[in-house]
Amino acid sequence: MGASLPPKEANLFKLIVKSYETKQYKKGLKAADAILKKFPDHGETLSMKGLTLNCMDRKQEAYELVRLGLKNDLKSHVCWHVYGLLYRSDREYREAIKCYRNALRIDPDNIEILRDLSLLQAQMRDLAGFVETRQQLLTLKPNHRMNWIGFAVSHHLNSKYHYLIVILDACLLWHIDTGYGDVTCMVYCYASASKAIDILEAYEGTLEDDYPPDSERCEHGEMLLYKISLLEECGFLDKALKELRRKEFKIVDKLSYKEEEVSLLLKLNCLDEGEKLYRVLLTMNPDNYRYYEGLQKCVGLYSETGQYSSDEIDKLDALYQSLGQQYTWSSAVKRIPLDFLVAEKFRDAADNYIRPLLTKGVPSLFSDLSPLYDHSGKADILEKLVLDLEESLKKTGGYPGRSGKEPPSTLMWTLFYLAQHYDRRARYDMGLAKIDEAMQHTPTVIDLYSVKSKILKHAGDFAAAAALADEARCMDLADRYVNSQCVKRMLQADQVPLAEKTAVLFTKDGDQHNNLHDMQCMWYELASGDSYFRQGDLGRALKKFLAVEKHYADITEDQFDFHSYCLRKMTLRAYIEMLRFQDRLHAHAYFRKAATGAIRCYIKLYDSPPKSSTEEDDELAKLPASQKKKMRQKQRKAEARAKKEAEVKNEEANVSGVSKYGKRNVKTVDPDPNGEKLLQTEDPLMETGKYLKLLQKHSSDYLETHLLSFEVNMRKQKILLALQWYVQLEDPRK
Repeated sequence: MGASLPPKEANLFKLIVKSYETKQYKKGLKAADAILKKFPDHGETLSMKGLTLNCMDRKQEAYELVRLGLKNDLKSHVCWHVYGLLYRSDREYREAIKCYRNALRIDPDNIEILRDLSLLQAQMRDLAGFVETRQQLLTLKPNHRMNWIGFAVSHHLNSKYHYLIVILDACLLWHIDTGYGDVTCMVYCYASASKAIDILEAYEGTLEDDYPPDSERCEHGEMLLYKISLLEECGFLDKALKELRRKEFKIVDKLSYKEEEVSLLLKLNCLDEGEKLYRVLLTMNPDNYRYYEGLQKCVGLYSETGQYSSDEIDKLDALYQSLGQQYTWSSAVKRIPLDFLVAEKFRDAADNYIRPLLTKGVPSLFSDLSPLYDHSGKADILEKLVLDLEESLKKTGGYPGRSGKEPPSTLMWTLFYLAQHYDRRARYDMGLAKIDEAMQHTPTVIDLYSVKSKILKHAGDFAAAAALADEARCMDLADRYVNSQCVKRMLQADQVPLAEKTAVLFTKDGDQHNNLHDMQCMWYELASGDSYFRQGDLGRALKKFLAVEKHYADITEDQFDFHSYCLRKMTLRAYIEMLRFQDRLHAHAYFRKAATGAIRCYIKLYDSPPKSSTEEDDELAKLPASQKKKMRQKQRKAEARAKKEAEVKNEEANVSGVSKYGKRNVKTVDPDPNGEKLLQTEDPLMETGKYLKLLQKHSSDYLETHLLSFEVNMRKQKILLALQWYVQLEDPRK
């Protein structure tokens, strides 16, 4: 860098780079200005000055300087690299990749540019390019551990579909029996993981026998677990188990070791060994439901559907009774049998499970048992059981069949459960009667008010539900959850201004509606958007729904920093899981709700477009003089109020000043707080396309996706497409 400069200026150029890396931007600017006094056309210095200004939020100047620097020195890899960094900071990743590739044409072996390019390729899922770049990095620097691991991960992520076809055709042609079940699964594993395994084994071959040192044992153990997970994914189960046991002394995470070992034993059908290991795991954590499920598989008593024969139920009952004697403090060992027991055995087990929790006063008891309401007949048994407990508590003060007295609160929690039970079964009058009785018994328990509010909401009385939720909130002003529940009820009752005032009680500095957006409070934005939509305020509704969509874009961007961090820290299994999660991010329920809400807004906007200013003036002209005067006064007041609010916000932004790094702490002011500009779109149906494609790709099994596709295509006069989605409405599985 700065090779064409004299020694003094070359040292100053190095200072600019160092200042940029250490965030001493003012110092870097000073050094850049010193060089530019003598060499005003030096392209690399101009580019670095622009990059420094970009970090100080002076973007326009930054782009001008970087482009000028590139113009002055078009064959400098530094200028192209800096231009790419500028685009990367603005999330223009495709343009950044183009700049990096131009830089590599000039300096093809630049490690730093190759590393930056590989990060962008991983971010953009350019997996073929990611493999190529990682291979080049490994070739240039084979003694660097991160390059080996990065190359292996790139092959794991890259599915080579042309190899899939060749291997699958060969298997079918020669009638090959893989011994691992489904040939298609085996082919996929070969394509995506086998090359990664070879690379990791080659990397291990470069290590000394006494590797790793104590300081790197955790990272090396994670790499070994990742390699074994690749072997498992590839179908080499025997090899994976042998490798796992051979490297046991090098793996620090013993819990992950045991879980991986028992998973392999189960897949290899080594059920006796698997059973012993699951029992060991249960001694470590007797409340882990996955361990009980694995134990059931090992003893041959597991069903995906949850349906069991009478003999299997007896065997399962005996198994859990023996486990219950061993783990008396475990909640899971008492709760799981309620899923498979039936009739009298279910009643007795439920009775033994419920009584201690009512005595302790566990508010989440109904949430715990609510999945049982989907089982035929169990809701009726639970109702009769709890009603018997209620009757006994009222008559004798104790449970049936016991002489001892229960605390007075036990009756209140029993009534609390019954209220939720009747609410679940849509018997709202009974539920309200029980919750009122509980409130008369103990009027100071907040949970009672929250549940009554919930029952009123289900009964359709949203205003009363909001009032009761606010009463619950006032009983404990420091409880954020109760405050959030109150806000939700207010929004359901379309009390948006009151809900906003209540929500900001727990935001930073008390601000402040923008803080809710900064905190990515999506449940609030969705509920607020739904409320505005019901009230016909499409601008604000769109504003809220698109804010949620922006959060998901931010979540996608947030993965960028982990591409280098996870390879450096060797958290490879978590990294692969995170990437796969990101690939299905738009299948999340909140995004689906935001996308469907935005599409409905655009459909309504298409059906009822807003009136133009000339139409409004015509309507105003038809009014009597007195009404016309009042309307104009209202408009002037509204304009003056909006102007004053904008001035206040700008003053607050200017007061914030500049940070110690020279970066301006300017608070962004929303130029369109009411979403009026969003309503000015020329083609609302075109705006739905982006969200419809994401819904069709990630939420194709939801009825609403196909319904919205039908509605949009009918309005676009695309009858065949509408018919296609109509067929999907009849049977979404098609």
